Amino acid sequence: MQVGNLSKIIAISILVVFIGACSSTGETADATASTQAAQMAAEAAALAETQALEEAQVQAQAQAQAQAQAASDAAQKAANDAATADAAQQQQAQDAAQALAHVIYFDFDQSTIKAEFRTALNGHAAYLSQNPSARVVLEGHADERGTREYNIALGERRGNAVSRYLVVQGVSVDAIEVVSFGEERPVNAGQDSASWSENRRVEIRYINY
Repeated sequence: MQVGNLSKIIAISILVVFIGACSSTGETADATASTQAAQMAAEAAALAETQALEEAQVQAQAQAQAQAQAASDAAQKAANDAATADAAQQQQAQDAAQALAHVIYFDFDQSTIKAEFRTALNGHAAYLSQNPSARVVLEGHADERGTREYNIALGERRGNAVSRYLVVQGVSVDAIEVVSFGEERPVNAGQDSASWSENRRVEIRYINY
């Protein structure tokens, strides 16, 4: 009986030690698990922060690109609007120049510009001054009276008179060309004063329209 009780006591003691050992091992495992959980949480927080920072950078970059595109679109639109306005203004100026008188008439054997044609010439001068690329040819003409040589010279004097007037108004000499056809190109073949008056002229011809 005593041996049996001792065996029981020893067995119980061994069981208690084993349970204690298991309990100690469990505490150690829990501590290790807690440490690992804390480390994993820290790593997850760091990863989340990194992702949030990357997303913020992506959003900031996208916003900057959108603002840059909007600014570029606005600048392009402004440039297009300005070009359209310039084209419209140039077209208006050209239309106004086309509406002016393009034929300047002279008295018999004269190359003096009449007062009635100065307004038209002032308009041509304004257009030519504001449009440096514009060019004109001034074609001088005379009626049939007089020799051919004299009428060629008279047509040239008339063309030069118009040229000087335009230059005084600010037109570049390089924008003007003077030619004379004398009596060779009448607009009216009649043999009376009214017909001859139509042939004593300078025609203003723009090269670029």
